[in-house]
Amino acid sequence: MKSSLSARVAAGLVIQAIVFCGAMLYLALTADSLLVGVSVLKEDLAPIVEGLNRLVMETKAAEDQLSSSRPGDAERARIQVARLQPFERLREAATILRTAAASGGVGKARADDLVDAADAADAAAAMERRLAPGSDPTIPRNAEEAIAVLLQRMDTAARSGAAAEVEAEARELLRTLRFVRGGELRTHRLATAALQEAEHDLVTRRSELSLLVIIVSAAALVTALVVLLLSLQALRPVGQLVAAIRRLAGGDYSPVAIRSPKELADLSDALNSLAQELSRRATEQERAQEERMRTERLAVVGRMASVVAHEVRNPLNSIALNVDLLHEMLQAPDRGGSRAGEVLDSVQREVDRLSEITEEYLRFGRMPKGVLSPIDAAGVVRDTRTFMAEELAIASVQVHAWLPDEPVRVVTDEGQLRQALVNVIRNAVEAMPGGGSLTLAVRAEGDRAVIEVTDTGTGIPESFKARLFEPFATTKPRGTGLGLAFVQQVAQESGGDVWIESREGKGTSVRLRLRRA
Repeated sequence: MKSSLSARVAAGLVIQAIVFCGAMLYLALTADSLLVGVSVLKEDLAPIVEGLNRLVMETKAAEDQLSSSRPGDAERARIQVARLQPFERLREAATILRTAAASGGVGKARADDLVDAADAADAAAAMERRLAPGSDPTIPRNAEEAIAVLLQRMDTAARSGAAAEVEAEARELLRTLRFVRGGELRTHRLATAALQEAEHDLVTRRSELSLLVIIVSAAALVTALVVLLLSLQALRPVGQLVAAIRRLAGGDYSPVAIRSPKELADLSDALNSLAQELSRRATEQERAQEERMRTERLAVVGRMASVVAHEVRNPLNSIALNVDLLHEMLQAPDRGGSRAGEVLDSVQREVDRLSEITEEYLRFGRMPKGVLSPIDAAGVVRDTRTFMAEELAIASVQVHAWLPDEPVRVVTDEGQLRQALVNVIRNAVEAMPGGGSLTLAVRAEGDRAVIEVTDTGTGIPESFKARLFEPFATTKPRGTGLGLAFVQQVAQESGGDVWIESREGKGTSVRLRLRRA
């Protein structure tokens, strides 16, 4: 089963979030363990090692005083040993070392080292003396108890003034302290070694954490990039749909094939259905337009026949009268010989008039369907202006052109567009019998190009504006009424339109809006 687009994007985001949260959680736990290790080193191990070191030094100082022969040193040593409290300090050190080992702030190997140091401290606190030959059997073997008894005896002997007894008890106390200091040294050595190894482990773990931060950051970045690439790949069909919609807007009804994800596949099918429907409607509309144009042409042919009959009748009547007159002149040459040339000229003018009317009607009725192709509208306007320059100069019309240097390409039949422009410009010239100003402009407006012809002529009567594009409708005495009808037909066949704005006495503006290429 194909997953949907939203499911793919959501899955990518969830994966990215899981990887990121997992990495952050692991880093947080590692950093917390490292901080616990630092706390154990600073707050527990370093102070206890320093305390054990002071205990060893103080015990050694007491031994030095006990071994001195100077008066009063034995008493001072007794007081110092009484304040020393080595066994309580060793037991306290053992407790702290075991707590540090169980805190989790050090590795298993360092925890075992700390337990060994704690065991050594407990052993030193509970150690028993080795009895030498001749030792006083009344002194306990336990070192702590022995020191207490010896201190009591030294105090009693000193009070009674028995110097020899004080000296004997001092020697026994010295020997016991040496045993105790041996336990203290062993404990201090083990604790110091454990502290040094723990510090080394801490430095190593800190380096590993730094490297881990870099690795995790890189992994998170790679994951984000992978998720981004997968998301872009999942969203790629969206771009295809956008391009298909733009093609559809431009009249390209070619189908688009998207099969994944499901939502976009459904949208693709709907778009293809829409394209088929639009294509069908466009075909029907084109067929209907051709039918409408055929019907309009038939209607125009009927009206053309009526107009042609009316237009031709007058010249024919004039020709008939002039022929009769010429016949009479031929029968009596002495009476009308001098007027024969004038009669023939009149007949020739009417014949030319008939030819002109016939040609214009035939051109409108037989106008072929234009061959649409991209052309430069500005270039066509520029060429038409050059072509009609002499005609405009004779009519005293000043031309102002606003044509862009770059091409403005439109889709139309170039020949028909030229003829349409000639019709519009001639209408403008005829609207300015005393001369005037004519403005030609070309500009782009979105997907359309506008060709604008503006004159300063007499304008169009308000009553005639509704019949501007009606064939054979004209306000000119000798006009055919087909010029603007031809212009409208050219614009419509090119997919454009014609707009005319006019005010009597102010002038007229004709705008051809054509589809840009």
